[in-house]
Amino acid sequence: MRALASLLLLAACQNGPTQPGFSTDPGEGPTGPAASTDPSSSTSSTSSTSSTTSTNASGSAGETGTTQASVPDMGTSPDFGTHQPIGCKGKIDFIFAISRLFTMKQEEAALLASFDGFMSTIQEEFADFDAHIMVANVDGAWSGTGCEEQRCPEYYPNCGPDAEEYMCGSQGLTTLCDTQMGAGILFNAGPHATNYPCELAGGRRYIVTKEEPDLNEQFKCIASVGLFGPDTPMMRGIATTLTHVLNGEGGCNEGFLRPDALLVIVMVMDSADVKSIKTPAYWFEKVLAAKGGDLDAMVMAAIINPLPEDPPKADCAYDDGNPKINPLRIFAELFPHRAIGDVCADSFVPTFAEAAALVKETCSAFIPQ
Repeated sequence: MRALASLLLLAACQNGPTQPGFSTDPGEGPTGPAASTDPSSSTSSTSSTSSTTSTNASGSAGETGTTQASVPDMGTSPDFGTHQPIGCKGKIDFIFAISRLFTMKQEEAALLASFDGFMSTIQEEFADFDAHIMVANVDGAWSGTGCEEQRCPEYYPNCGPDAEEYMCGSQGLTTLCDTQMGAGILFNAGPHATNYPCELAGGRRYIVTKEEPDLNEQFKCIASVGLFGPDTPMMRGIATTLTHVLNGEGGCNEGFLRPDALLVIVMVMDSADVKSIKTPAYWFEKVLAAKGGDLDAMVMAAIINPLPEDPPKADCAYDDGNPKINPLRIFAELFPHRAIGDVCADSFVPTFAEAAALVKETCSAFIPQ
């Protein structure tokens, strides 16, 4: 996990803006995006899309949306020519939404193995792009609370096995944004986490790729989320990340979400989302509204429970019920441009590479107003 911690620079997270003093739940009141919450509207908007199957870089089957793309060679960049596509205008906003529930131990190891590949894809294929990268707090908690309340009394002065780098009493380094659902994560704590605050250029809670001196280290720091989180309301957390309250002036993620940037969501979770309560279509409408209702403004990379026909893997969390009705799969399949990967895989890089190929195609269709 120390390797995970190497993707972001360490430092105090006191530079992050303070959290607004009201809810950012997009399903409650006027704080969410101005969008219809009629589930039928999202269903109709995407009913014409069909899911196709392609083979990912590891040789296993992966699902794509309306556009079928071969997996790019991780060592080459898409051929955009001498200028960026007119659609993308060189801007991409990446959101990494990663569950930190204790069941993610094996998946956390796969994340560790995937980080360098994630960043290689971004650096090699989108080198000239103006990219924002954020790891979102999708459960609305600060994981250091588990260290302080459960482990520090026993293992003082640190958080014990797999978390020795956490120093008890570090809650004084947090801000209100560290406990805000949807805010960018700067301070991961607990087993297999970074266990110290990360400092990003400009005091932001997200990476601006052209401003970070060591992009790999920065990313690993914020993306090493550990295993000390509650059950994850993943869909609600993603939708909350996109609200104006968080992205507008004075918000925890001020300036992250740009109306003229392509949005890429990377979702990693090894169980069904039973905490978001409302339907996948409802949360999809919230995400779509945040991008002005433009289906071509979004790409989804969902790394979730495999389907029954996929071979089982020891020690990996599979759905006890029918994975075909996993709300996260339903949610992901509402995105016309999508890549769906296996959370039980040894590496998640092939799914991200597949999504990168979709980004290339989607760029040509996304024309910001």
